[in-house]
Amino acid sequence: MCSAVPRMASALILLTLLAGLSGCSYLSDRGRDALDIFDLGITITPEAKPDFAIYFDFFNMLPVGYGNVDGKMIGWGNRQMIFLDDTPLDYTLHSWGALVWGSEKYGTGSFIPADPRQVRDDQRDLLERPRYNAGVARVISEEENRPPWTHYFECQRALHLGWIGIVFNLRPLDVVDFVVGWTTVDFMGDDHLND
Repeated sequence: MCSAVPRMASALILLTLLAGLSGCSYLSDRGRDALDIFDLGITITPEAKPDFAIYFDFFNMLPVGYGNVDGKMIGWGNRQMIFLDDTPLDYTLHSWGALVWGSEKYGTGSFIPADPRQVRDDQRDLLERPRYNAGVARVISEEENRPPWTHYFECQRALHLGWIGIVFNLRPLDVVDFVVGWTTVDFMGDDHLND
């Protein structure tokens, strides 16, 4: 028990030194990694046109439902916390799924072609958010329009009826990225997207 205290103190000193050597960006990167873990918010479509979504996708392999929403989101998404007095993030969901076959186009906030969650490496020159295949049968049978590898580590939920809804996206792989990021390893390659 007594030897654990010096080890803990050494680890704390090492983390403090790492944070000091890399400046404020080190802690900012850890904060952004934490914000990547999930999206949680209220979706709104303030225009006169009501939108609809009941859509669930499990690791891009088992999509179920339909969604057609072009609106805004208030809450936690795209590495940001948006409150009622802030400008809401853009929110897009154009997806459908029948368990093993589907199609997805979704995103929160601005489209960033350098973000590994939004595009594959060979798509960095795109100007707008792409549409991807979803469902185990479609992903295996059709090579074109396969999603970025990060989509296989996401669980997406959306419910939007008329002018209001909720969204919850969980990214378990980003929990690992957050933990490993404390060692300064950025295996997702996303630490400096907002710089």
